[in-house]
Amino acid sequence: MQVVEKSNEGLSRVIAVTIPVAELNEKLEARIKEVAPQMKLKGFRPGKVPAAHVKKTFGRDFMGEIINASLNETSQKALDEAKIRPAAPAEMKLISDMDKVIAGQEDLAYEMSLEVMPDFTPVDPKTLKLERPTYTASDEDLDEALKELASQAKTYEDKTGKSVKAAEGDQLTIDFVGKLDGEVFEGGSAEDADLVIGSNRFIPGFE
Repeated sequence: MQVVEKSNEGLSRVIAVTIPVAELNEKLEARIKEVAPQMKLKGFRPGKVPAAHVKKTFGRDFMGEIINASLNETSQKALDEAKIRPAAPAEMKLISDMDKVIAGQEDLAYEMSLEVMPDFTPVDPKTLKLERPTYTASDEDLDEALKELASQAKTYEDKTGKSVKAAEGDQLTIDFVGKLDGEVFEGGSAEDADLVIGSNRFIPGFE
């Protein structure tokens, strides 16, 4: 296994790991040698299935298991060797062509991106002095907050009459469809939307 630290910026790390194809193939051969005597396949006597046939039939499955196990094992080993304490699980990125890796033709290469725990010296909490920040609201701040609360508690009554027109402060319930170059665009339409005239909640000119 080869481990290279590709990036070291602040608390961010990028570590590249490469597992030689020879090592993967060696594990595959060992796995086949282990299971072949226990196999029972049609056309062969129990325990007499040739290793080459086992590899041809089950090689890809076995190699997939070996790759998964190798990723878990080597990623933790790489972190231990680098004496890195991850703040969260690393993000894995495969670099190799996995079809070739499974076929036993290419090294297994991947990168780990992660944030590490910062180094710090423990301090006795009893020696700490804390200062609580406070904010003193002005009369203007209070008036503004009260106005906002009052506006949120408003109620509206229906206006009737043929000549009634919307005025500043009135709330309308509207349906609208937004189009760009004649095409309806996502998020630009609504039904039964409430709009208070003068609130300027929509794009300029909409009201």
